[in-house]
Amino acid sequence: MDTQKRKALIIGCGIAGPAVALFLKRAGIEAEIYEARETPEGYALSLSCNGVNVLKTLGLDGPVFAEGSAVSRWMMWNGKGKRLGGGVLAGAGMKSVFIKRVPLGLLLSDEAERQGIRTLLGKKLQHAEVTSAGGVVASFEDGTTASGDLLIACDGVHSRVRQLIDPTVRPAYSGLVNTGGFTSGVSLANVIPETIHFIAGKHAFFGYHVSPTGYMYWFVNYPQAQEPTREALSVSAEEERRQHLLDLFRDDQPFIREVIGKAETTFPYFLSYELPTQPGSWHQGPVVLVGDAAHAISPSSGQGASMALEDAAVLAKCLRDTPDLEQALVTYEHLRRERTARMYAVGRRGDSGKFASTLMQRWVRDLTTPIFLTLFANPKASDWMYSYQVDWETPLEAQAATLLA
Repeated sequence: MDTQKRKALIIGCGIAGPAVALFLKRAGIEAEIYEARETPEGYALSLSCNGVNVLKTLGLDGPVFAEGSAVSRWMMWNGKGKRLGGGVLAGAGMKSVFIKRVPLGLLLSDEAERQGIRTLLGKKLQHAEVTSAGGVVASFEDGTTASGDLLIACDGVHSRVRQLIDPTVRPAYSGLVNTGGFTSGVSLANVIPETIHFIAGKHAFFGYHVSPTGYMYWFVNYPQAQEPTREALSVSAEEERRQHLLDLFRDDQPFIREVIGKAETTFPYFLSYELPTQPGSWHQGPVVLVGDAAHAISPSSGQGASMALEDAAVLAKCLRDTPDLEQALVTYEHLRRERTARMYAVGRRGDSGKFASTLMQRWVRDLTTPIFLTLFANPKASDWMYSYQVDWETPLEAQAATLLA
């Protein structure tokens, strides 16, 4: 591939979009980013060490840890305070990070801007057409168009580009409604550094992490069989939402209600979506899918953002090292499909315990969870998740065996 003469149109400026652009610049490929929103959105996430390693290649790992809070382990409890088990959230000698989503995205997009990569906001994709010459033209709802040699879809689980490539693959509601918030000024006994706590309550699931400064990140998942409409989710005011959360945890450890009651802010309700089936192909001609557009997984995996960042590095490396565009995209998918499918299963297992609503279901969950965690959440069993690294400097052919491990 003659990278010096190629131009990529990137749809989406969340986390994957600017990361792809930065790696493409290193590969000598021009890129422009088109984002539908005028302002960034998002709440908080856990970025696993394998995703942090991708940012390290871009020189952004230091700013990420400065903005977020390092995590390396987790512990699980039931609503009454009984410990069910624990495990690692990073490989040996590495750390993951709990961070607000908007600052993480801005670290990437600001670096892209600093390096001269153009980003256009308010550009909602309407259509993408492959030209007779093999390029692509993107049409936006504001009536403008853009032309390039390659279109990279980083537009999330509800990807417009994926609809054009494979309209049969649609996101599925996970059955969970989510919210969360940030709280300061709550004193907890025996705070364990670098730890995320998961509490399987009677009516909902609560997770929290306390930073070294005492700042608390927390989130809530609760099951709802019928998928709510966006209108239904948006009508609740913050105080109404806070009271609902207090009611959800009325039968669980009292400190949860204190954390919620003293929160500086609570997030609007939002839903989890995933792709139970990946598209038959991640690309069509010069149009290719990245991150959630190709393989959205449950947030319970803790790996969604990291999968997108890994995709970004691997795709750019394939484009850099493979002369033929079609072969580069085939290689990218080959290197990523199995790992992302395996990670989808991790997310599904993480979701499973959040649907225990009856006394018998909770009893079975509390009885079997320690056994399950011993088998599947020990450092040896989770090493495949955290030890994965993309060696950017080594040519693809020489590094293929490592990428497939």
